Amino acid sequence: MSSTKVICRSILILLLLGLPPLGIVLSGQALPNDWTLLPIPLQAGDASLSWPIFGLLALLISGTLAPFLWRYGKTRCHSTFKSDSAEGFPWWGWMGVGWTAFAWVFAWTRFSWFQAWQPYTFPLLWFGYIVVINALLFSRTGQCMLVNQPKFLFKLFVLSAGFWWMFEYLNQFVHNWHYVGMTEVHAVTTVSWMTLAFSTVLPAVLGTYEYISSFRQLKAPLENWHVVPTVDNPRTGWLLISLGCLGLLLIGMWPTVLFPLLWIAPLLIILGIKIIRRDPTVLTPLTKGNWSPVGLSAMAALVCGGFWEMWNAYSLVHWEYSIPYVHAFKIFEMPILGYAGYLPFGLECVAVTELFLGVLPWNLAWPGSSDRMPPAARLEPSLRDSHSTSQRL
Repeated sequence: MSSTKVICRSILILLLLGLPPLGIVLSGQALPNDWTLLPIPLQAGDASLSWPIFGLLALLISGTLAPFLWRYGKTRCHSTFKSDSAEGFPWWGWMGVGWTAFAWVFAWTRFSWFQAWQPYTFPLLWFGYIVVINALLFSRTGQCMLVNQPKFLFKLFVLSAGFWWMFEYLNQFVHNWHYVGMTEVHAVTTVSWMTLAFSTVLPAVLGTYEYISSFRQLKAPLENWHVVPTVDNPRTGWLLISLGCLGLLLIGMWPTVLFPLLWIAPLLIILGIKIIRRDPTVLTPLTKGNWSPVGLSAMAALVCGGFWEMWNAYSLVHWEYSIPYVHAFKIFEMPILGYAGYLPFGLECVAVTELFLGVLPWNLAWPGSSDRMPPAARLEPSLRDSHSTSQRL
Protein backbone atom coordinates (compact mmCIF):
# COMPACT_ATOMS: atom_id res chain seq x y z
CA MET A 1 0.00 0.00 0.00
CA SER A 2 1.49 3.36 -1.03
CA SER A 3 2.07 6.08 1.55
CA THR A 4 -0.10 8.43 -0.51
CA LYS A 5 -3.12 6.16 -0.14
CA VAL A 6 -2.56 5.88 3.61
CA ILE A 7 -2.33 9.65 3.91
CA CYS A 8 -5.54 10.18 1.87
CA ARG A 9 -7.49 7.67 3.93
CA SER A 10 -6.15 9.14 7.17
CA ILE A 11 -7.16 12.65 6.08
CA LEU A 12 -10.67 11.42 5.29
CA ILE A 13 -11.05 9.82 8.73
CA LEU A 14 -9.71 12.92 10.50
CA LEU A 15 -12.09 15.19 8.59
CA LEU A 16 -15.09 13.01 9.40
CA LEU A 17 -14.13 12.84 13.07
CA GLY A 18 -13.05 16.43 13.56
CA LEU A 19 -15.20 18.75 11.46
CA PRO A 20 -18.64 18.23 13.10
CA PRO A 21 -17.36 18.95 16.65
CA LEU A 22 -15.36 21.86 15.25
CA GLY A 23 -18.62 23.21 13.83
CA ILE A 24 -20.17 23.01 17.29
CA VAL A 25 -17.24 24.92 18.80
CA LEU A 26 -17.29 27.58 16.06
CA SER A 27 -21.00 28.14 16.65
CA GLY A 28 -20.30 28.95 20.29
CA GLN A 29 -21.89 25.82 21.71
CA ALA A 30 -20.46 23.30 24.14
CA LEU A 31 -19.60 19.80 23.01
CA PRO A 32 -22.14 17.22 24.23
CA ASN A 33 -21.22 15.39 27.42
CA ASP A 34 -21.94 12.01 25.84
CA TRP A 35 -19.76 12.65 22.77
CA THR A 36 -17.98 9.37 22.01
CA LEU A 37 -16.29 7.48 19.21
CA LEU A 38 -18.67 4.49 19.24
CA PRO A 39 -22.07 5.90 20.19
CA ILE A 40 -25.16 3.76 20.69
CA PRO A 41 -28.05 6.25 20.74
CA LEU A 42 -30.95 5.24 22.97
CA GLN A 43 -32.81 8.56 23.22
CA ALA A 44 -35.08 9.95 20.51
CA GLY A 45 -34.21 13.20 18.78
CA ASP A 46 -36.58 15.96 17.67
CA ALA A 47 -39.21 14.79 15.18
CA SER A 48 -41.41 17.43 13.58
CA LEU A 49 -43.43 18.22 10.48
CA SER A 50 -43.48 21.40 8.43
CA TRP A 51 -45.69 21.06 5.37
CA PRO A 52 -43.89 23.81 3.35
CA ILE A 53 -40.51 22.17 3.93
CA PHE A 54 -41.96 18.71 3.33
CA GLY A 55 -43.42 19.92 0.02
CA LEU A 56 -40.21 21.64 -1.12
CA LEU A 57 -38.08 18.62 -0.29
CA ALA A 58 -40.57 16.31 -2.02
CA LEU A 59 -40.37 18.49 -5.15
CA LEU A 60 -36.57 18.47 -5.04
CA ILE A 61 -36.44 14.68 -4.75
CA SER A 62 -39.07 14.22 -7.46
CA GLY A 63 -37.24 16.62 -9.77
CA THR A 64 -34.00 14.70 -9.29
CA LEU A 65 -35.59 11.33 -10.00
CA ALA A 66 -37.82 12.46 -12.89
CA PRO A 67 -35.11 12.42 -15.63
CA PHE A 68 -34.08 8.89 -14.66
CA LEU A 69 -37.65 7.63 -14.62
CA TRP A 70 -38.33 9.36 -17.95
CA ARG A 71 -35.24 7.72 -19.40
CA TYR A 72 -36.41 4.28 -18.29
CA GLY A 73 -39.87 4.92 -19.69
CA LYS A 74 -38.48 6.10 -23.02
CA THR A 75 -35.86 3.39 -23.57
CA ARG A 76 -36.88 -0.14 -24.46
CA CYS A 77 -34.46 -3.01 -23.99
CA HIS A 78 -35.64 -6.56 -24.57
CA SER A 79 -32.32 -8.28 -23.95
CA THR A 80 -32.53 -11.59 -22.14
CA PHE A 81 -28.84 -11.85 -21.29
CA LYS A 82 -27.70 -15.16 -19.82
CA SER A 83 -24.03 -16.04 -19.66
CA ASP A 84 -22.79 -19.21 -21.31
CA SER A 85 -21.30 -20.11 -17.93
CA ALA A 86 -24.60 -19.53 -16.10
CA GLU A 87 -25.85 -22.38 -13.97
CA GLY A 88 -29.02 -23.17 -12.11
CA PHE A 89 -29.71 -21.81 -8.67
CA PRO A 90 -26.91 -23.38 -6.56
CA TRP A 91 -27.44 -25.66 -3.58
CA TRP A 92 -25.75 -23.18 -1.26
CA GLY A 93 -28.24 -20.58 -2.45
CA TRP A 94 -31.09 -22.78 -1.27
CA MET A 95 -29.34 -23.07 2.06
CA GLY A 96 -29.23 -19.28 2.17
CA VAL A 97 -32.96 -19.11 1.46
CA GLY A 98 -33.66 -21.56 4.28
CA TRP A 99 -31.34 -19.71 6.65
CA THR A 100 -33.01 -16.36 5.87
CA ALA A 101 -36.49 -17.81 6.36
CA PHE A 102 -35.40 -19.35 9.65
CA ALA A 103 -33.90 -16.05 10.86
CA TRP A 104 -36.97 -14.10 9.71
CA VAL A 105 -39.31 -16.29 11.76
CA PHE A 106 -37.22 -15.94 14.90
CA ALA A 107 -36.69 -12.19 14.37
CA TRP A 108 -40.42 -11.45 14.26
CA THR A 109 -41.70 -13.96 16.83
CA ARG A 110 -41.31 -13.98 20.60
CA PHE A 111 -40.78 -17.57 21.74
CA SER A 112 -40.07 -17.67 25.48
CA TRP A 113 -37.39 -20.36 25.07
CA PHE A 114 -35.59 -18.16 22.51
CA GLN A 115 -35.73 -15.02 24.63
CA ALA A 116 -32.02 -14.90 25.45
CA TRP A 117 -31.10 -14.95 21.75
CA GLN A 118 -33.92 -12.74 20.47
CA PRO A 119 -31.91 -9.49 20.40
CA TYR A 120 -29.26 -10.98 18.12
CA THR A 121 -31.32 -12.13 15.14
CA PHE A 122 -30.96 -9.12 12.83
CA PRO A 123 -27.44 -9.89 11.48
CA LEU A 124 -28.55 -13.45 10.74
CA LEU A 125 -31.10 -12.11 8.24
CA TRP A 126 -28.42 -10.20 6.39
CA PHE A 127 -25.92 -13.04 6.25
CA GLY A 128 -28.71 -15.01 4.59
CA TYR A 129 -29.52 -12.15 2.22
CA ILE A 130 -25.88 -11.86 1.14
CA VAL A 131 -25.72 -15.56 0.31
CA VAL A 132 -29.03 -15.44 -1.61
CA ILE A 133 -28.12 -12.35 -3.66
CA ASN A 134 -24.81 -13.98 -4.62
CA ALA A 135 -26.64 -17.16 -5.56
CA LEU A 136 -29.06 -15.21 -7.76
CA LEU A 137 -26.15 -13.63 -9.61
CA PHE A 138 -24.38 -16.98 -9.89
CA SER A 139 -27.48 -18.50 -11.46
CA ARG A 140 -27.46 -15.76 -14.14
CA THR A 141 -23.75 -15.40 -14.88
CA GLY A 142 -21.95 -18.37 -13.33
CA GLN A 143 -19.92 -15.92 -11.23
CA CYS A 144 -20.32 -13.95 -7.99
CA MET A 145 -18.24 -12.48 -5.19
CA LEU A 146 -18.85 -15.43 -2.88
CA VAL A 147 -17.38 -17.87 -5.43
CA ASN A 148 -14.95 -15.79 -7.51
CA GLN A 149 -13.78 -13.06 -5.11
CA PRO A 150 -14.02 -14.49 -1.57
CA LYS A 151 -11.04 -12.45 -0.36
CA PHE A 152 -12.60 -9.26 -1.67
CA LEU A 153 -15.91 -10.18 0.00
CA PHE A 154 -14.16 -10.81 3.32
CA LYS A 155 -12.49 -7.40 3.10
CA LEU A 156 -15.90 -5.88 2.44
CA PHE A 157 -17.20 -7.26 5.73
CA VAL A 158 -14.26 -5.76 7.62
CA LEU A 159 -14.50 -2.39 5.87
CA SER A 160 -18.26 -2.28 6.31
CA ALA A 161 -18.07 -2.45 10.10
CA GLY A 162 -15.92 0.68 10.32
CA PHE A 163 -17.90 2.35 7.54
CA TRP A 164 -21.20 2.19 9.40
CA TRP A 165 -19.68 3.02 12.79
CA MET A 166 -18.66 6.29 11.15
CA PHE A 167 -22.32 7.04 10.39
CA GLU A 168 -23.22 6.20 13.98
CA TYR A 169 -20.57 8.70 15.04
CA LEU A 170 -22.02 11.40 12.77
CA ASN A 171 -25.56 10.62 13.88
CA GLN A 172 -24.77 11.75 17.42
CA PHE A 173 -24.66 15.30 16.05
CA VAL A 174 -28.04 15.15 14.24
CA HIS A 175 -29.92 12.53 16.33
CA ASN A 176 -31.87 11.15 13.37
CA TRP A 177 -32.20 7.59 14.71
CA HIS A 178 -31.95 5.70 17.97
CA TYR A 179 -32.19 2.09 19.09
CA VAL A 180 -35.06 0.49 20.98
CA GLY A 181 -35.13 -2.83 22.81
CA MET A 182 -31.44 -3.00 23.66
CA THR A 183 -30.83 -5.38 26.55
CA GLU A 184 -28.57 -4.47 29.45
CA VAL A 185 -25.44 -6.47 28.74
CA HIS A 186 -21.76 -5.69 28.92
CA ALA A 187 -20.70 -2.83 26.64
CA VAL A 188 -18.17 -5.05 24.88
CA THR A 189 -20.94 -7.53 24.02
CA THR A 190 -23.15 -4.77 22.63
CA VAL A 191 -20.39 -3.20 20.56
CA SER A 192 -19.33 -6.60 19.23
CA TRP A 193 -22.88 -7.53 18.21
CA MET A 194 -23.45 -4.15 16.53
CA THR A 195 -20.11 -4.41 14.73
CA LEU A 196 -21.19 -7.80 13.40
CA ALA A 197 -24.48 -6.30 12.19
CA PHE A 198 -22.72 -3.31 10.60
CA SER A 199 -20.31 -5.63 8.76
CA THR A 200 -23.13 -6.78 6.47
CA VAL A 201 -23.93 -3.35 4.98
CA LEU A 202 -21.36 -3.16 2.16
CA PRO A 203 -21.57 -6.85 1.15
CA ALA A 204 -25.36 -6.53 0.91
CA VAL A 205 -25.41 -3.30 -1.10
CA LEU A 206 -22.55 -4.21 -3.44
CA GLY A 207 -23.87 -7.73 -3.93
CA THR A 208 -27.23 -6.24 -4.92
CA TYR A 209 -25.47 -3.74 -7.17
CA GLU A 210 -23.61 -6.50 -8.99
CA TYR A 211 -26.80 -8.52 -9.36
CA ILE A 212 -28.96 -5.77 -10.85
CA SER A 213 -26.04 -4.77 -13.08
CA SER A 214 -26.42 -8.13 -14.80
CA PHE A 215 -29.76 -7.00 -16.26
CA ARG A 216 -29.40 -5.14 -19.55
CA GLN A 217 -32.94 -3.81 -19.09
CA LEU A 218 -31.69 -1.83 -16.09
CA LYS A 219 -28.32 -0.77 -17.51
CA ALA A 220 -29.12 0.15 -21.10
CA PRO A 221 -31.43 3.14 -20.46
CA LEU A 222 -28.70 4.93 -18.49
CA GLU A 223 -25.94 4.33 -21.03
CA ASN A 224 -25.18 6.73 -23.88
CA TRP A 225 -26.85 9.60 -22.06
CA HIS A 226 -25.60 13.07 -21.06
CA VAL A 227 -21.81 13.44 -21.08
CA VAL A 228 -20.25 15.25 -18.11
CA PRO A 229 -16.66 15.90 -19.29
CA THR A 230 -15.47 17.87 -16.25
CA VAL A 231 -16.30 15.27 -13.63
CA ASP A 232 -12.68 14.00 -13.55
CA ASN A 233 -11.11 17.45 -13.49
CA PRO A 234 -8.89 18.07 -10.41
CA ARG A 235 -10.71 21.38 -9.93
CA THR A 236 -13.91 19.39 -9.57
CA GLY A 237 -12.19 17.26 -6.96
CA TRP A 238 -11.12 20.26 -4.90
CA LEU A 239 -14.61 21.74 -5.19
CA LEU A 240 -16.19 18.52 -3.93
CA ILE A 241 -13.78 18.31 -1.00
CA SER A 242 -14.48 21.95 -0.08
CA LEU A 243 -18.24 21.44 -0.21
CA GLY A 244 -17.98 18.21 1.76
CA CYS A 245 -15.86 19.81 4.50
CA LEU A 246 -18.26 22.73 4.68
CA GLY A 247 -21.15 20.30 4.96
CA LEU A 248 -19.55 18.49 7.92
CA LEU A 249 -18.94 21.81 9.66
CA LEU A 250 -22.55 22.86 9.11
CA ILE A 251 -23.81 19.57 10.57
CA GLY A 252 -22.25 20.66 13.85
CA MET A 253 -23.61 24.21 13.58
CA TRP A 254 -27.21 23.64 12.43
CA PRO A 255 -27.94 19.90 12.70
CA THR A 256 -31.72 20.30 12.85
CA VAL A 257 -31.84 22.11 9.50
CA LEU A 258 -28.95 20.54 7.62
CA PHE A 259 -29.19 16.91 8.75
CA PRO A 260 -29.37 15.59 5.13
CA LEU A 261 -25.70 16.56 4.76
CA LEU A 262 -24.92 13.52 6.90
CA TRP A 263 -25.38 11.41 3.74
CA ILE A 264 -23.92 13.84 1.22
CA ALA A 265 -20.83 15.46 2.79
CA PRO A 266 -18.76 12.25 3.26
CA LEU A 267 -19.54 11.20 -0.31
CA LEU A 268 -18.29 14.51 -1.70
CA ILE A 269 -15.02 14.26 0.22
CA ILE A 270 -14.37 10.66 -0.83
CA LEU A 271 -15.07 11.44 -4.49
CA GLY A 272 -12.96 14.59 -4.33
CA ILE A 273 -9.96 12.74 -2.91
CA LYS A 274 -10.11 10.10 -5.62
CA ILE A 275 -10.58 12.64 -8.41
CA ILE A 276 -7.56 14.64 -7.25
CA ARG A 277 -5.55 11.41 -7.22
CA ARG A 278 -6.86 10.77 -10.75
CA ASP A 279 -8.31 7.45 -9.66
CA PRO A 280 -11.51 6.19 -11.30
CA THR A 281 -14.69 6.80 -9.31
CA VAL A 282 -18.36 5.92 -9.60
CA LEU A 283 -18.65 9.22 -11.52
CA THR A 284 -15.91 8.43 -14.05
CA PRO A 285 -18.28 6.75 -16.57
CA LEU A 286 -20.17 10.06 -16.83
CA THR A 287 -17.32 11.31 -19.02
CA LYS A 288 -18.56 8.80 -21.62
CA GLY A 289 -22.24 9.45 -20.96
CA ASN A 290 -22.67 6.23 -18.97
CA TRP A 291 -24.91 6.88 -15.95
CA SER A 292 -25.59 3.25 -15.13
CA PRO A 293 -23.08 2.97 -12.22
CA VAL A 294 -24.66 6.04 -10.59
CA GLY A 295 -28.22 4.87 -11.15
CA LEU A 296 -27.70 1.22 -10.30
CA SER A 297 -25.67 1.84 -7.14
CA ALA A 298 -28.43 4.14 -5.89
CA MET A 299 -31.03 1.54 -6.86
CA ALA A 300 -29.12 -1.21 -5.05
CA ALA A 301 -29.07 0.78 -1.80
CA LEU A 302 -32.78 1.51 -2.13
CA VAL A 303 -33.53 -2.21 -2.58
CA CYS A 304 -31.47 -3.04 0.50
CA GLY A 305 -33.11 -0.14 2.30
CA GLY A 306 -36.50 -1.69 1.73
CA PHE A 307 -35.34 -4.93 3.33
CA TRP A 308 -33.58 -3.10 6.16
CA GLU A 309 -36.69 -1.16 7.10
CA MET A 310 -39.02 -4.13 6.67
CA TRP A 311 -36.95 -6.54 8.78
CA ASN A 312 -36.27 -3.82 11.33
CA ALA A 313 -39.93 -2.96 11.88
CA TYR A 314 -40.89 -6.04 13.91
CA SER A 315 -37.53 -7.07 15.33
CA LEU A 316 -37.11 -6.92 19.09
CA VAL A 317 -34.03 -4.71 18.88
CA HIS A 318 -34.70 -2.10 16.22
CA TRP A 319 -34.12 1.51 15.35
CA GLU A 320 -36.63 4.35 15.14
CA TYR A 321 -36.30 7.70 13.44
CA SER A 322 -36.64 11.31 14.56
CA ILE A 323 -36.55 13.43 11.41
CA PRO A 324 -37.04 17.21 11.70
CA TYR A 325 -39.60 18.91 9.44
CA VAL A 326 -40.52 15.84 7.34
CA HIS A 327 -41.55 13.21 9.89
CA ALA A 328 -44.70 11.98 8.14
CA PHE A 329 -46.13 9.05 6.14
CA LYS A 330 -44.00 6.32 7.65
CA ILE A 331 -43.31 3.13 5.70
CA PHE A 332 -42.34 0.75 8.48
CA GLU A 333 -40.33 3.05 10.80
CA MET A 334 -38.96 5.35 8.09
CA PRO A 335 -40.78 8.56 7.04
CA ILE A 336 -41.31 8.33 3.30
CA LEU A 337 -38.93 11.13 2.31
CA GLY A 338 -36.21 9.49 4.37
CA TYR A 339 -35.92 6.74 1.77
CA ALA A 340 -34.28 9.32 -0.50
CA GLY A 341 -31.23 9.10 1.75
CA TYR A 342 -30.57 5.61 0.42
CA LEU A 343 -29.86 7.03 -3.06
CA PRO A 344 -26.61 8.89 -2.26
CA PHE A 345 -25.81 6.16 0.24
CA GLY A 346 -25.52 3.68 -2.63
CA LEU A 347 -22.91 5.87 -4.30
CA GLU A 348 -21.20 6.21 -0.92
CA CYS A 349 -20.92 2.43 -0.60
CA VAL A 350 -19.22 2.20 -3.98
CA ALA A 351 -17.00 5.22 -3.33
CA VAL A 352 -15.69 4.11 0.06
CA THR A 353 -15.03 0.59 -1.26
CA GLU A 354 -13.04 1.99 -4.17
CA LEU A 355 -11.06 4.27 -1.86
CA PHE A 356 -10.05 1.48 0.52
CA LEU A 357 -10.12 -1.65 -1.63
CA GLY A 358 -9.64 -0.38 -5.19
CA VAL A 359 -11.94 -0.46 -8.22
CA LEU A 360 -14.75 -2.97 -7.90
CA PRO A 361 -13.80 -6.24 -9.65
CA TRP A 362 -16.76 -6.09 -12.03
CA ASN A 363 -16.10 -2.43 -12.94
CA LEU A 364 -12.52 -2.75 -14.18
CA ALA A 365 -13.79 -2.01 -17.69
CA TRP A 366 -14.75 1.58 -16.74
CA PRO A 367 -15.23 4.07 -18.23
CA GLY A 368 -15.41 3.16 -21.88
CA SER A 369 -16.96 -0.27 -21.96
CA SER A 370 -20.56 -0.92 -21.01
CA ASP A 371 -20.03 -4.67 -20.99
CA ARG A 372 -19.48 -6.83 -17.97
CA MET A 373 -15.97 -8.01 -17.32
CA PRO A 374 -14.81 -11.15 -19.10
CA PRO A 375 -14.65 -14.15 -16.78
CA ALA A 376 -10.84 -14.14 -16.59
CA ALA A 377 -10.80 -10.56 -15.31
CA ARG A 378 -13.15 -11.47 -12.48
CA LEU A 379 -10.88 -14.10 -10.98
CA GLU A 380 -8.69 -13.49 -7.97
CA PRO A 381 -5.56 -11.51 -9.07
CA SER A 382 -3.18 -14.48 -8.89
CA LEU A 383 -5.51 -16.63 -10.99
CA ARG A 384 -6.07 -13.77 -13.41
CA ASP A 385 -2.33 -13.30 -13.92
CA SER A 386 -1.78 -17.01 -14.63
CA HIS A 387 -4.71 -16.99 -17.03
CA SER A 388 -3.30 -14.06 -19.01
CA THR A 389 0.14 -15.69 -19.06
CA SER A 390 -1.27 -18.91 -20.52
CA GLN A 391 -3.08 -16.89 -23.17
CA ARG A 392 0.16 -15.20 -24.22
CA LEU A 393 1.89 -18.57 -24.40
